[in-house]
Amino acid sequence: MIEVAKKAVELIVSIRDDKKEEYLRTVRGLGSLVVQNGLLGAILFTKKKGPQEVVDHLEQLIRIKIGSDKFSMNEIINGSITQEKYLQIQIAALDCIKWLKRYSEILLGGD
Repeated sequence: MIEVAKKAVELIVSIRDDKKEEYLRTVRGLGSLVVQNGLLGAILFTKKKGPQEVVDHLEQLIRIKIGSDKFSMNEIINGSITQEKYLQIQIAALDCIKWLKRYSEILLGGD
């Protein structure tokens, strides 16, 4: 858990000034988006509408959380994983999103 938190801080600090507001807005709504639409729906929506950094950062944190350097969001998009693995990754994603949201609000000047 500590590794995920440390990496979240490292990733958020690297956000460019012109992307901070959009990043924060996207991360704030990402958890509920996953709950309502599933991880696949949230990823596809964020790839289309939100800053790509959110998807990239989430992917990196999920790799740490599940302990697999080989994980890629493309596995979810392509449907090349089992339903059980998808659910495990979705649960890990929700935990990672909490860290992204928490530190984004602190570091990017949220209310």
